Amino acid sequence: MTALFATRRDLDGWADALGARNDDEASAELHKLMGRLLDGQDRVRKVARSLSKAPNDEVRRSLALALGRIDLAVLVVGEALRGFAVHERG
Repeated sequence: MTALFATRRDLDGWADALGARNDDEASAELHKLMGRLLDGQDRVRKVARSLSKAPNDEVRRSLALALGRIDLAVLVVGEALRGFAVHERG
């Protein structure tokens, strides 16, 4: 996977969406969000393991879909964090 470090415009969007006044505040909020995502990722994995033998295929598919979406969110937030770390913004 290629790193796609966020552009200045992307970072401005993240900061606005997070209600952050500066890069440090935006990064702090993203770190909090990442923590919640990782916690959710862990919880879904635990549930998926406990239901791995569930007779209902739909339940297993739904859990896999949820985990995939959380995994994607982790990647996106991680990319935004790297963007703030790499770019010097005023």
